[in-house]
Amino acid sequence: MVLVGGRSRRIGRPKAFLDLGGRMLIERVLDVVTDLFPETLLVTPDFAPFERFGLPLVADRHPGAGALGGACTGIAAAAHPQVLVVACDMPFLNPALLAHLAARARGHDAAIPRGPDGLHPLHAVYGRRCAEVFGRAIAAGSFKFMDAIAGLDVVEVGEEELRRLDPALHSLFNANRPEDLERARAMDAESAGARERRAGEQD
Repeated sequence: MVLVGGRSRRIGRPKAFLDLGGRMLIERVLDVVTDLFPETLLVTPDFAPFERFGLPLVADRHPGAGALGGACTGIAAAAHPQVLVVACDMPFLNPALLAHLAARARGHDAAIPRGPDGLHPLHAVYGRRCAEVFGRAIAAGSFKFMDAIAGLDVVEVGEEELRRLDPALHSLFNANRPEDLERARAMDAESAGARERRAGEQD
């Protein structure tokens, strides 16, 4: 499930459609998640811009509750017992890491990465019970993800474990600010250069 309903105040335009390496951020996200999972939902308050992708669109049932409301909506709407929740501004998702999170979440309410900067609840796998817990938090007027997950059985996937699959932790990167987008372009150029060097070595 991809959250595409943010207001993008800091960048000033919809983040989903920002260009990175000739592709929109959301296209880069969908390239990964649609290949990896049997169902991909787009949670958004505005269907029209996203109809082009041909994926199920889900209206946010909790407008004003931020990312927690979008996650609650998507988890409740999903047909499967485990739901990956990612944001549309995460252009370096790592398929192996996402599959690992899904495996770690089995038997628990959620599996959430903990990077050097703390937990990343918008790059995590949640079970169906989480929709109930998040819904109660929203009804009580609490929209903070960190408060809502406090009542869950969460597996925290630590930095050492994360780096085994994603050494630079690029998968946790998101483009919230204009300077983040510039950094993403530099990261993307560096990755493209590394791929070219490896291809040259194999010739």
